[in-house]
Amino acid sequence: MPKKKWTSRRIARDIVILLVVLSTAVIAPVAYLASQVRQDISEEFIQNATSQAVSQFLTMSGSMEATLGLVRDWGSSEALSTAKTDALTRLLFPIFGREKLLDGISIADIDGNSFRIYHADEGYRSNRISDSGTRRISEITDWNEEFQPSAQISTNTLYDPRNRPWFAPALATDEIFWTEPYTFLTTGDVGITASMSYLRKKDNKQVVIAFDVLVDDLFEQMQRLAPSDNSLIYIFRRDASLYVPKSESLQAAFVPIGDAGSDLVRKVHSSWFGDQEIIDRVISVVHEGQLWWCGFRPLDPDRKTTWIAVMVPERDILGHAGQRSKRLWFIGLASVLVATGLAVWMVRRYGRPNDASGAFDREHPEESIRAIIASGESRYVEFKSTMRMNLHTEKPGKEIEMAWMKGVAAFLNTDGGILLLGVTDDGEITGLERDVFENDDKCRLHFKNLIAKHIGADLSKYIRFIMVPMAGKTVGVVRCDRASEPVFVKDGNKEHFYIRNGPSSDELPVSQALNYIKHRE
Repeated sequence: MPKKKWTSRRIARDIVILLVVLSTAVIAPVAYLASQVRQDISEEFIQNATSQAVSQFLTMSGSMEATLGLVRDWGSSEALSTAKTDALTRLLFPIFGREKLLDGISIADIDGNSFRIYHADEGYRSNRISDSGTRRISEITDWNEEFQPSAQISTNTLYDPRNRPWFAPALATDEIFWTEPYTFLTTGDVGITASMSYLRKKDNKQVVIAFDVLVDDLFEQMQRLAPSDNSLIYIFRRDASLYVPKSESLQAAFVPIGDAGSDLVRKVHSSWFGDQEIIDRVISVVHEGQLWWCGFRPLDPDRKTTWIAVMVPERDILGHAGQRSKRLWFIGLASVLVATGLAVWMVRRYGRPNDASGAFDREHPEESIRAIIASGESRYVEFKSTMRMNLHTEKPGKEIEMAWMKGVAAFLNTDGGILLLGVTDDGEITGLERDVFENDDKCRLHFKNLIAKHIGADLSKYIRFIMVPMAGKTVGVVRCDRASEPVFVKDGNKEHFYIRNGPSSDELPVSQALNYIKHRE
């Protein structure tokens, strides 16, 4: 569901309407308008809160996928060997510092040999498993915080990575596979795993790399995003179960909603789950005389099996705006003051210019692209005919690549936007076929390498690239979020800073760039 966008014109219009209505009546119209404003603001508040919670997961998963792709590239270049523990740990340990939510890394081949390193106590623990043909041997090593081995033990084991839920699906796809939440065998914790495979060149055998994330860690991150002191955030599954985090007396697990200790949670879930179609929407329930607004959003929009729920009491959203005074004049005065306060709050919170990030719908990609093209280039939309091919010389050219990358950097430095590759300036769809890549994977890899080289792999978390077939041609959709840090385009030994200015990307000289970065919100 695309986020609802507020514009300055709409806010100004609503404020004028509100003031006109308040000036023509005092009691009934004020009460009616207040109830409508209360509902609209509450729904918008909840939608933003649920979007922010899911955005936390998407940011984490995007960064994790980029790092996972990097490790797979190491494996493809023969840099990973489960038999060389010391060399492998030197490669993998720094990843834990980069990915704060990463709990463990596994590397397993099709023969069942594997290496896993994960958080344990105050340090890390690795487990290398080899199959001798007659028995499976587990070599467990404890590592301290300085990444030095402190203890080692060798035992027989029945553990086989090929039976884990992340192994077989990764072999069946060229993409990254995310599991549903499940219980980790070694620790008993509940987590999710991202995995992908590659072909080991020396023996032509498939190998799977897997990154583990504890749901407890993700849950804790989401709790920090609670929009108010009394807000509640929960993780539901479609099978009517609720995630309960780890505590001193309980192990983390999904439990039936009926066993939940909160009447409010059961009531909210019953109101939402009672529909035949489980969708992301906002509902309201009354619990112990208090109105609660609740929003639901799936962590995975495709499978829609695991959901985030954000519940906020209305009093946290509107304060005392819903209360009425006993006397008419106090009611009228309070309504005007509340309306004015809400207007100021809306201007500050939603008064940013409209962008195109919500214009692309992955469930209806072709319709979205045609709508974006019909709207034309703007501050948030740019078209480029090719990714690398100079149509005049009919040869790949660096200048073509740098032209669209400065647009990407400008979107990241401003308010985000969408870049369409394979579309001319006048909106004609020519397709990425003119770039003459061997296949789609080569095209994606080329895009990824260009971003890493000229913008930075660490900034790829703000960039999403997908390829959409349209009428026999392929359009590349580059979705850019506003970056929290300044973004520079590296060209040799030089760095350039761009921002969006209308439908163009302008480079700022050093003095202006420094001033822009200083005052950038």
